[in-house]
Amino acid sequence: MTETPNDKANRWILGRFMEAQRRDAPLMLWALIVGTLAGLVGGGFRYFVERLADLRVRFDAGDLGFGVPGPWEAAGLSALLAMAAVWLVRRYAPEASGSGVQEVEGALDGIRPVRWWRVLPVKFGAGALAMSSGLLMGREGPTIQMGAALGRMLSDTFHLRAEHAHVLLAAGAGAGLTAAFNAPLAGMLFVIEEMRPQFHYNAISVQAILVACAASDVVVRVLLGDGLILPMPPLPAPAVHALWIFPVFGALIGLIGFAFNHFLVAMVDRVTGFREWQRLLFAGGVGGVVGWLALILPETVGGGEGLINGVLSGAIPTTLLLLLFLSRFVLTVASYGTGAPGGIFAPMLALGTLFGLWFGQVTQGWVPGGIDHPQIFTIAAMGALFSATVRAPITGIALAAELTGSFPQLLPIILTCIPATLVAHGLGGLPIYTVLLERIVRDSKLGVTGRLILYREPDSPLCERGEVVARRLADRFNLELVPADVSSDEALLKTFGARLPVLEFEGIELGSGELSEKSLEKELKRAAVLIEEHGRQKAD
Repeated sequence: MTETPNDKANRWILGRFMEAQRRDAPLMLWALIVGTLAGLVGGGFRYFVERLADLRVRFDAGDLGFGVPGPWEAAGLSALLAMAAVWLVRRYAPEASGSGVQEVEGALDGIRPVRWWRVLPVKFGAGALAMSSGLLMGREGPTIQMGAALGRMLSDTFHLRAEHAHVLLAAGAGAGLTAAFNAPLAGMLFVIEEMRPQFHYNAISVQAILVACAASDVVVRVLLGDGLILPMPPLPAPAVHALWIFPVFGALIGLIGFAFNHFLVAMVDRVTGFREWQRLLFAGGVGGVVGWLALILPETVGGGEGLINGVLSGAIPTTLLLLLFLSRFVLTVASYGTGAPGGIFAPMLALGTLFGLWFGQVTQGWVPGGIDHPQIFTIAAMGALFSATVRAPITGIALAAELTGSFPQLLPIILTCIPATLVAHGLGGLPIYTVLLERIVRDSKLGVTGRLILYREPDSPLCERGEVVARRLADRFNLELVPADVSSDEALLKTFGARLPVLEFEGIELGSGELSEKSLEKELKRAAVLIEEHGRQKAD
């Protein structure tokens, strides 16, 4: 029977489909496994932290049989827990400090290693200690970094190819955020929007992230229940003529977000210069303060979920809302500065709730017949403060809607998030995780040894400038710099002549032509990670 053109076309389409299935189906399966593991670990972390928080509340209330603790006892316990968390991180896994999002972004960019075998236990254990101490930190930081570490663990264990390892790292991070908040859409958008400079986009990689986030959400809902994290009563959408106030409100949130990033980074820079005993002492001091406050004003400490639910019930006077906002602003910056493992999303949501409700109550009546429910401003502020600090407005919009279930308020949220992001950007601020990653790259050591080789030719001003830059880099990282004159070597001249000077580290080219110390440093860190991973694979 003669094959018709339609038969040939159908056979070609079927062949392409089968080829795509053979190529892409394994990645979808691995993404499903990563999402499931992230859901199990993230759900387990949430459960463990909640049980420790319950124990701490019962301890402070005197329900554990030890009597009601005095201020010194409560402060001492929190100080010890905070110091233990920081000590574990500094001793066993320094990369587990803080939220860990910047470490994931650095790993996606190839400039930070993922030592999952030490990050997973330290982030889990030390993160639980930090949050049970009362430090103002969120669970999403640990779950994001642990999810990414699980993705790399699978890649290393089963020797997956580099592109799949990259996708699974990102998928694990998205699944980790999903596990923290039951927010699969925000988890997926966080990777696509916040990690856009590092993530390798294509249709399959995005699908893998969707699969991982969905799997994580299903697992967490099975383990912990199906409710909203921050349930809100149904609220009517504001009247159209009242919507003008939300961009004004968003601009104000943008100022707060800019200030938050500024003070947070300043605190991190300050603590970076501390000696180890000073770091522990600072962590103990901050822990002691929050432990004392937990007795007299518990609303000022902790991640903030309980606070948000209490605030929305209307039990806190308007003036106290602003005082709580200011105190939690300072304590959040101080808590993150300790270097304990924990995120800033949850504390930012609490800050947004406090300021939003205060603003809504103060301005009630500015728009007659327009906005009768100040709680609408709390929902908008949650997304807007996230947008202003992280510079990911789409994720902020999705996160606020998913956490509260307030999808009818999408328009006010959008109208608040856009100006918040623009104002923070217009003031010259950078996304918080971009700045934190720059600090890590600047302060981190290579982790490997080797030598730099600078291929150059004599009497070349460009090569002379390149050697000055290369020597500064070598001095900073205590590396040997070997200048190599290529003018008498025809093979080298043919290879490098048009691009001189060329700088290599252990056979890996770092840069050529007009050399920049900043770009060379980044490439040097990337080369060091490749060398370290290659050495580990050979050892395995």
